[in-house]
Amino acid sequence: MTKGNSPIMAQMEKVYRHTRANSFATRARYESSCRNFIGFLDEKFKMKNLRNLQDKHVVAYIQQRQAEGIAPKTLKNDLGAIRYMHDMIPNIKHELSDNKELKNAFSIALGKTPAVKGNRAWTDHEYNAMQQFVQDVAESDGRGTETAADVRDVMQLARTMGLRVTEAVAMSRSQVEKALRSGVYQVKGEAKNGKWRQVPLSSLGKHLMESRIQDVQRGGRLFIRPGEQTHAAVNRVEKFMQNNRQQFETAEGREIRMYEGNPNALTYHGLRYNYIQDRVQQEIGKGYSKLQAAAIVTKEVGHERVDVIDVYLGEKGSALL
Repeated sequence: MTKGNSPIMAQMEKVYRHTRANSFATRARYESSCRNFIGFLDEKFKMKNLRNLQDKHVVAYIQQRQAEGIAPKTLKNDLGAIRYMHDMIPNIKHELSDNKELKNAFSIALGKTPAVKGNRAWTDHEYNAMQQFVQDVAESDGRGTETAADVRDVMQLARTMGLRVTEAVAMSRSQVEKALRSGVYQVKGEAKNGKWRQVPLSSLGKHLMESRIQDVQRGGRLFIRPGEQTHAAVNRVEKFMQNNRQQFETAEGREIRMYEGNPNALTYHGLRYNYIQDRVQQEIGKGYSKLQAAAIVTKEVGHERVDVIDVYLGEKGSALL
């Protein structure tokens, strides 16, 4: 233990030293949030063991952070980090409530997180052109063929199943085997905030899983090379996207993604916008209201609030009313 560390700080550091879920950047951000929280617990409650963590401790921290003028988005990120850490602690004595339960039980007002700045969806032309490019590179004899194939498939998983880039890259053989049997893909600890969720298996997702799993050994992962860390694999496919995406932007796409005079860039996250927009439209087509459709889709993409879907719908949302 580093000199001066409290017992609970040492416990927290052990959690983050051994976890491999999420990207390197996300884990670093979570650990930073938890350090602040641990310092608060040590000073305010003299806590000795994180297994004793309860809602009352979290509520007290929320109240202090709000008194400091911390923005709702930052505070919600802090709470996600705290719950992630708590899930990694063995033999906990108490379950922690989610934000809605805290609001109802303790009259905590977390406030609404400001909307994401602008639409990020791709046009069909941009998506198809990028897919053709990575397919051509994957089939060539040049450099980057394996990464191009990874980019192609991660794009498809984001577009047709709403997976985040880390969720797709961290996909394991065992997860794929279960998905192919059940028709539902289980996102596990690699999810943002470590929140598990189930996603319907798309036909394209099924096809690429069936193809890729043939070359993956038991205990292996579909996109991570032997000896490669998850964050390094994520960085590899993200860098490929960043280095090549500009040539596929269209005037129509830039206009769609325009925010305060500047267009949002093409990203994997933008493909989640496409997925959500399509899925809400599909559910409305079945006879559901926009609110009912949003309630269905929000569970698939790992959000707790239905109104978050409005962020992804953007201007399309008004057309669905």
